Amino acid sequence: MTMINSEKNTIHIEKTLKAFFYNIGGVILPFILSLFPIILFNKYDAIWEFLDEGEFLLFSAGLYTTSFYIYGENTNSIKEKTDKILKNISVLLLILCATLYAVIYCIKLFHNFSLNLNTPFLRIISILLFSGAVWSLYRSLYIDYLKATPQVNITEENKANVDDIMKQLPNH
Repeated sequence: MTMINSEKNTIHIEKTLKAFFYNIGGVILPFILSLFPIILFNKYDAIWEFLDEGEFLLFSAGLYTTSFYIYGENTNSIKEKTDKILKNISVLLLILCATLYAVIYCIKLFHNFSLNLNTPFLRIISILLFSGAVWSLYRSLYIDYLKATPQVNITEENKANVDDIMKQLPNH
C-alpha cells in the first residue's frame, strides 16, 4: 500500500511540475527569447527594462489569472491555510498587476506627463508580484492534480455484479 501511495505521490509531483513549467515557460517566453540578443550583444542593462516597462506585471497577471481559475475549480480540495489565502487574494493581486501596468502604460503613452515612477519601487514590486504569482500557480496546480481517477478492480467488480445477478435469480 505504501508503494502505491509513493508511486501516486511521485506521479502527482511530476504532473504538477510538468504543467507548472509549461505555464511558466509559455508566459515568460518573450523574456527568454529576448535574453539571446541581450547576451549576444552584451546589453545586460536591457534586462531591467522588462521590469521598468511593466512586462513582468503582465506576466504576473497571466499567472494569477490561471491560478485564480484553477483555485476556483478546486475549491473543495483546498485544505491548507496558505492555499485558502492564495485563492482569496489572487484576484486582488491580478487587479493590482493590471492596474500598475495600466499606470506605467499611460505614463509612457503621455511621455510629456510630469509623473515619474520610482524605478526601484517598481522593480521590487514587480519581482514580488511575479514571485507570488509563480508560487500561487504552483500551489493551484498542485491542488488540481490531487484529483485522482478511481482505481477499479475489474475482476472484483465483475464478481460483485455476477453475485448480484445470482441473488436475483429464483432458486431452481
